[in-house]
Amino acid sequence: MKLSIIVPVYQAGKYLEKCIKSILDQTFTDFELILVDDGSNDGSEKICDDYAKKDARIKVIHQKNQGVSSARNAGMNCAEGDYIAFVDADDWIETDMFEQCMDAMEQHKVDIIYHGMTKGIWKADKKVSLQKNIPAVEGVLSKSKLRKYMLKQKEGVAVNCFSYLFSRKIADAVRFDITMPYSEDNMFVMQVLTNAKSYYFLQNCGYHYDARIGSAAYRWQPAMLECYQKTLKATRNFLQSLSFSEQEEQQVMAMRSVESYASLIYNLCLPTCTLSLREKNKILKRARKAFNIDYYKKFYHMDQKNMFEKTKPANKKSRLN
Repeated sequence: MKLSIIVPVYQAGKYLEKCIKSILDQTFTDFELILVDDGSNDGSEKICDDYAKKDARIKVIHQKNQGVSSARNAGMNCAEGDYIAFVDADDWIETDMFEQCMDAMEQHKVDIIYHGMTKGIWKADKKVSLQKNIPAVEGVLSKSKLRKYMLKQKEGVAVNCFSYLFSRKIADAVRFDITMPYSEDNMFVMQVLTNAKSYYFLQNCGYHYDARIGSAAYRWQPAMLECYQKTLKATRNFLQSLSFSEQEEQQVMAMRSVESYASLIYNLCLPTCTLSLREKNKILKRARKAFNIDYYKKFYHMDQKNMFEKTKPANKKSRLN
């Protein structure tokens, strides 16, 4: 079984080599590494070419800057592996992460592997590392088991594409939406999860993501409202594919809608947002209606694990019966 690892590269600078080395050092070796240079001019493009000369497993695609969605799509279009994984160019992975993923994939023949991550957050010039999105269970989940898991945990699953390893036959039916400058991986993940029939939850946090000032998550996004509308629709479709009842769907959608609204408020408060107070209020009024907040707020409970509380370390491993 061959794995295609796709890394979109744009002005990755000093972080890129650490990322590439962490992939080349994997104990699982049957992979191709597809580096998609999306118009870099900071030397990242040369780093890609230099590594391709050293390792035959590396493919490099150079294209004009078109955004991360276009870069990931370009990588998928030339992927030859049986499975696909995504790694961001400023992140890195522990040496046995893909071995664990591929062992589970080979043994259980599932459509998707889902794993956690270690998030590095800089505070007062010090980095604090936190384990996030680690599944509460480990093992194979069918659609019916996934539905029970989501209802029991009072939350969905992570929406970062790097938190998954996909069967290519499932992922190939979907592409990243190039019109979305934000939350594009959320949309992609929901669509692929909808098409999948079996999942494996792996309690692994070997993917290291560093939250850095200046990244898309920490910049004002003018199209955030429209992007969230698309992802909420994709989320609803996913829940319906799991045969959620109307009441169950309302509970999950309430959490996602309120959190999307809270995220939008946070984004409007960033220093990079130069809109007037009047313009901000106008956007929030539109969002309140678009996200149906006045309806969903009665289904939302503050004791649920929300986006501001997901930095808590994972509990001890448990297994599905």
